[in-house]
Amino acid sequence: MASLLARLQQYRESASPAERGLVRQILEDPARLSGLSIHELSERTFASPSTVSRLCRKLGLSGYRDFQRQLIYDLAILRESERAIIGDLHPTDTTAQTATKVIGGNIAALTLTEKLNDPAVFDACVDLMTAARTINLFGMGASLLSARDLHYKLLRIGVVCNLIDDWHGQLLYASNSMPGDVAIAISYSGSTREVNTCVRKARERGAKVISITGSGFDSELARNSDEVLLVASTEPLMRSAATASRIGQLGVIDILFKSFVNRDYERYSEILERNQILKQK
Repeated sequence: MASLLARLQQYRESASPAERGLVRQILEDPARLSGLSIHELSERTFASPSTVSRLCRKLGLSGYRDFQRQLIYDLAILRESERAIIGDLHPTDTTAQTATKVIGGNIAALTLTEKLNDPAVFDACVDLMTAARTINLFGMGASLLSARDLHYKLLRIGVVCNLIDDWHGQLLYASNSMPGDVAIAISYSGSTREVNTCVRKARERGAKVISITGSGFDSELARNSDEVLLVASTEPLMRSAATASRIGQLGVIDILFKSFVNRDYERYSEILERNQILKQK
């Protein structure tokens, strides 16, 4: 299971008003809250037991006992984890400061993305892709660029997949989906209207859905997905620039693609070699 503290850090921005104080206190001093009963934790954080239980469900946990088990495990490895704090870009930053923040944010985003995801979820996604009749890709804005990257990778190995920039075209692919198809939807916010419309339509037609999102498990996109791959971001205010979040998306896509290739390495490595475009000397 992915790191509980990393998942809490990712979830904190989308937490409900009743959950925000609870999440903040867990992240600020997890050792103080480890090993407590649900009622003891409620008293110390001023959150009701029902809020604690609801938070556990939203994080994809089986219950409060699972929460405590993972919290204790995280504390055991916390000393080995460097949690970099990357500041937002500022108009007075020098080029050197900008470079440090951008590179540091990208590194931190990839590190946190690795902790957020359970390798078993990647395996489950590969299972769906391997059995798929057709793979349809959905994404808008900056997430469309990530979808293009995956589209190109899959084309290189001869996998039948579809992507079109126009939203109406994406909706047609979703509307024409069939059982046995797989939709891969990419949206950092998890609330992109066009992407969610395509996902709902694809599910209605019987397709399986894989989402790549930074919204945690409680967004509309995640709720309508069979498998959820999480993306971390260390960018605080400049979300419209989609900088570190894009790096996180590409990191997830690279892991997914290489895991897919490794499932039938001999076949796909031969196709990759055959499709290599050599430069003329």
